[in-house]
Amino acid sequence: MTDPAATHGLWADLARPNLSPAETDFSIIGLPFDGLASARKGAAQGPQRIRFWSQHLTPFSEDRTRLADVKICDLGDIKITHPESDFERIRQKVAALPNVPILLGGDHSVTIPIFQGQRQRFAGKRLGVLWVDAHPDLCDDFNSSRLSHACVLRRGMEFGIKAEDICMVGLRSWEDQEIDLIENGGLNVYSAADAAERGMKNIVKEIHQILSKCDAVHISLDIDCLDPAFAPGTGIPEAGGLNSREVITLIKSLQGLPLVGLDVVEVAPPLDPSEATVFAALRVIMEFIAVITRQKHKP
Repeated sequence: MTDPAATHGLWADLARPNLSPAETDFSIIGLPFDGLASARKGAAQGPQRIRFWSQHLTPFSEDRTRLADVKICDLGDIKITHPESDFERIRQKVAALPNVPILLGGDHSVTIPIFQGQRQRFAGKRLGVLWVDAHPDLCDDFNSSRLSHACVLRRGMEFGIKAEDICMVGLRSWEDQEIDLIENGGLNVYSAADAAERGMKNIVKEIHQILSKCDAVHISLDIDCLDPAFAPGTGIPEAGGLNSREVITLIKSLQGLPLVGLDVVEVAPPLDPSEATVFAALRVIMEFIAVITRQKHKP
């Protein structure tokens, strides 16, 4: 993909097309699928637009962490036509990666096989999850599907991710079938209102303490964690969400944790002509890369 107006190369000049995952720090995989979204479609176009605008970023984080030595292997997209069978290909790909995966949704259902793959990569170890989302996605069945984007975290728990190792941030919308798990299931829940009232810096101290007990930590970030004022291009925007500064503070606070992957989902470019939602996703990705880079080079 060539953008004649690009100011930089793919992934802010960090893509290395001639290197394999084993020779790079991160693998990027697109999952252009929105067939299990329950409301508005458009997330299938997320990976393409995120990649496109990655050519207009510079290889720095916001605090000027230099990323020029970072190596990214972009493995392209995994096409999903039949989730029941195609999700298995995602699981296998994630499970076999030797570096840190960054996965681009797609609706949130694509995280189901990501959780399976990460659980396999870290079999016998304690896998924690930072879940950043407006919705818990703890339904057992939604719209007659157990693979719906409303069932993702419930499936993850069935794969062996323990409630006490899950931190959920930004929540503000609930289904009746989720309430018992939210209130009595042992999950660590921080609503968007909590972040506003207590302050994100206070919340992240608790999150860091909880997830530091894990051997590996995966981040699953639904762009609808952000208030629609910051990310309108998503299937189910929920008012009262996190602001961009809170999300960046959250990501940067993860320094020192054993981070092993990130997925960013539900970016629906057709629903946001300004493409501010795409740029919000890119900022999350670049700050995640910077956190791991700082850890790698820490004396």
